[in-house]
Amino acid sequence: MALPVMPILGMPAVGGGSRLLIAMAISATLWWILGQVVATRVAQRPVVGWREWAKEFVTMGLGLWIGAAMALAIGALALGAL
Repeated sequence: MALPVMPILGMPAVGGGSRLLIAMAISATLWWILGQVVATRVAQRPVVGWREWAKEFVTMGLGLWIGAAMALAIGALALGAL
């Protein structure tokens, strides 16, 4: 789930070092953007700390994880693995 871009690139059905590197780079960028969005949302409040940031990050990250898990499940269904 740390690499939510893997299903878009056809992994794990089709592997390869280059696909893995691309998935790592795009996923890292995606997580960075998510962190920036969370920081922007939290910064709108007058008094914030790491607790508020973590709460927002978990809330938004959960959506990303669920989406990646659903993409893996749909891919597995399409390949006949489930």
